[in-house]
Amino acid sequence: MELITDIDILTSQKNRRKLEYSVGPLLYMPALRSDIARKLSEGFPGLRSAAVCLEDTIRDDMVEAAEENLLSQLRILADDRPEKLPMIFIRVRSGEQLERLSRMPESSFEMITGFILPKIDDETFTEYVPYLNEAFEKKSSLYIMPIIENPSFLRLSSRYAKLERLFDELMKMRDRVLNVRIGGNDFCRALDLRADIHSTVYDILPVGQLISDIAAVFAGEFTVSAPVWNYFAGGDPDWEKGMVREMSIDRSIGLVGKTIIHPSQISVVNRAMAVPRRDYEDARLILENSGAVQVIKSADGGRMYENKVHSGWAEKILALAEVYGVTGD
Repeated sequence: MELITDIDILTSQKNRRKLEYSVGPLLYMPALRSDIARKLSEGFPGLRSAAVCLEDTIRDDMVEAAEENLLSQLRILADDRPEKLPMIFIRVRSGEQLERLSRMPESSFEMITGFILPKIDDETFTEYVPYLNEAFEKKSSLYIMPIIENPSFLRLSSRYAKLERLFDELMKMRDRVLNVRIGGNDFCRALDLRADIHSTVYDILPVGQLISDIAAVFAGEFTVSAPVWNYFAGGDPDWEKGMVREMSIDRSIGLVGKTIIHPSQISVVNRAMAVPRRDYEDARLILENSGAVQVIKSADGGRMYENKVHSGWAEKILALAEVYGVTGD
């Protein structure tokens, strides 16, 4: 399946859900890497999006050098104009940094799909708003992906109010929010915890409950993406089984796609996001049923659906199938 780079697709409201789902496995790359342009041009099979990180992966005293290298890599891409590129996002540290980067040459600015905003909560997001508005004026097809990873959400007494306030703030620029992302490692770090390869982030109950709460607030309106899995090829051979297990839970609470840290994880995410054929066939039946009776049986006769209840699920299934394909089972 070809990667989405056509600007018409990026700006089409008709294809908005497809675009949001197409972020898929988002591969992180530190902004100090000297081979960013080459790696993205050559491509990783199945990679749909990449995040060039200026935040946690960069030492505080190396930020200026990382910015310079990032701009140099974008100039190379702008000059070479590769046929296909994944969507490119820049993970910034602050609104001021976002403003600086927005002054890059127009040809380089066209290479990026948007910015990733880390450590977001109901207070920190508003600090970005004036800088975002300036950036949006420079590029009509620019998107943002805020990351909910601020440990302030772990506090139970204020969690729900903070999540609702953040939801209201993000709704003010809904057309610009491509994904709401979740940073599970930051929550685990605040509690001095870490999931091992034989468990999932959801087994760390305080963190798993918080992720579920985030999904409950945001997933009905936004596409919400799942936290990173910290294991990959080259270590414990059970890494892939663990990732598949965690992604099964991701999907069960409405999350789409996943942050990744190694190319070996790309195919795992893409396979896990594919739609089982029976779900695909049932979704088609639901959306094709316009009869007076709004209750139908599944394609194999073993499940019941109500159009009013399940039409949203069916639309999501068909959109996922268009992006990730259909599996045989």
